[in-house]
Amino acid sequence: MKPLKLLNRISILLTLTFLVMQPAAAQDWTYPCGTGDAPRANLDYISQLRANGVFDHLNVEQVGNTIFLPVKFHVIGSNTGTGYFTHEGIFRNLCELNQKYNSLGIQFFMRGDINYIPNSSMTNLPSFEAAGVLNTQHNVARVINIYYTGLSALSLCGFANFPGTGEPQSPSNRQGAIYLSPSCSGAGNSTWTHEMGHFLNLPHPFQNTSEAPQQHERVTRITETPPRLSANCADAGDRFCDTEADFRGDRWNCPGFNSTVRDINQDLFLPNGTLYMSYSDDNCQTTFSPEQIAAMRATLTFTPGPGGSTVPGPRMYLLSPPMPAYDTIIGTANVVEPANNSTGHPANWVVFRWNRVPGATMYALRIRRNFTLMEEILVNSADTVYTYTGTKLSANVPYRISVMPLNHKVTCRPYSTEITFTTTTPFGVGIDEESAQSWNVYPSLLQSDADLHLQFATRSTDPVDIRLTDGMGRLVRAETMNMDDNGLIRLNSGGLPNGLYLLSAQTGAQTYTRRVVVNR
Repeated sequence: MKPLKLLNRISILLTLTFLVMQPAAAQDWTYPCGTGDAPRANLDYISQLRANGVFDHLNVEQVGNTIFLPVKFHVIGSNTGTGYFTHEGIFRNLCELNQKYNSLGIQFFMRGDINYIPNSSMTNLPSFEAAGVLNTQHNVARVINIYYTGLSALSLCGFANFPGTGEPQSPSNRQGAIYLSPSCSGAGNSTWTHEMGHFLNLPHPFQNTSEAPQQHERVTRITETPPRLSANCADAGDRFCDTEADFRGDRWNCPGFNSTVRDINQDLFLPNGTLYMSYSDDNCQTTFSPEQIAAMRATLTFTPGPGGSTVPGPRMYLLSPPMPAYDTIIGTANVVEPANNSTGHPANWVVFRWNRVPGATMYALRIRRNFTLMEEILVNSADTVYTYTGTKLSANVPYRISVMPLNHKVTCRPYSTEITFTTTTPFGVGIDEESAQSWNVYPSLLQSDADLHLQFATRSTDPVDIRLTDGMGRLVRAETMNMDDNGLIRLNSGGLPNGLYLLSAQTGAQTYTRRVVVNR
């Protein structure tokens, strides 16, 4: 990437610790976009759309069929698995992007799973060249590749590649990406909306004009009488005549009335702060112009060309393969296990269960201590149970768990009402697990109804009291058995539900313990 000018029934269970790179309360909305001026080829493409009547045609008709575009998320964190942008933030961003593009007839969906990249050297992107390296290594073909990583080293909120630019240079259906800073990706932020516009061929409305206001786009939109110069919006600035001439190449608070900067006709510039492609405060931005909408849709479809021909848009590759069918999500999820205000859950062994929600193909679990995010878990299947065996929860602490149903198209769903559970000492802590020289248990992972083999190093004629307890400390089996001549006891495991168990065997004054997992 060249520098830019600054202005199953198999469940895939992903458990990570997510620490937002910067608090949402300290969003750096004052940072600019790092996408530079649109290249000449892209400006010429917009001019050609006008010459071919595309703007005249699409300006007067309602937006037709909805265009669905795939996105692939790449989230960069440290080598130790921390610093990743949150699931909650990613899904909220996608939800808000779809809301803002809905009236344009353009919608976005996730293709594939989130790609987590542990790379400490890239958690604060050092250069545009580094982004090019990441693109070459990780970009997926025929999707919009979205990277979340810190951009404060570049003093940016985000940047994107115009069609035909960025790394890798080939194949073209892998080329370019959008980079977003988590600190500029809070609720209500329009950074992604803005950068997506660039990715779909929209320049800044102040293109060139911000550098020399009297030499580029003029304020007037009509044919003037000399000595005044007539409108040049079709050939200057962003090439759109329904976006006001803009000179503000820095962030500004709307309405931001201009009383000093004039064009060559001595007309005051009156930039439109409601345009997403402007540099106004995010709270001001609400719209794209009709010509901007027409250009984005043309970038994705066939449009009329000269002599009755049709011209494919430069990002048309995003439409193949088409979006799979996803159902509407009906209803909300509710946590049914653990019970609200329950106690005694080992900090490293908690079973979470929730109700199935029609249309959901995955569920996002969120564990918080008060309002501090402790863990996020994405269950990438329709399963409605997850056994937590992590190490991020402390003993004797109340936590809150909630769940959000979603699928790769629908992410605008709320988390469920939080329920509270309190942990206890982690399962197995303090257990004296004797070495294999004293005894051994095999298999330690039961994947069938096979017997558990308890092999003792020293045979004893004393009876052996065997107890099996589950992760909640509940006794599930108790038997008294005798070793055979080889010091072996075979324990029938039939009927044991999947889970983690503590097996103890006492003979005389000696007690032996082992942990056993059942996963059939």
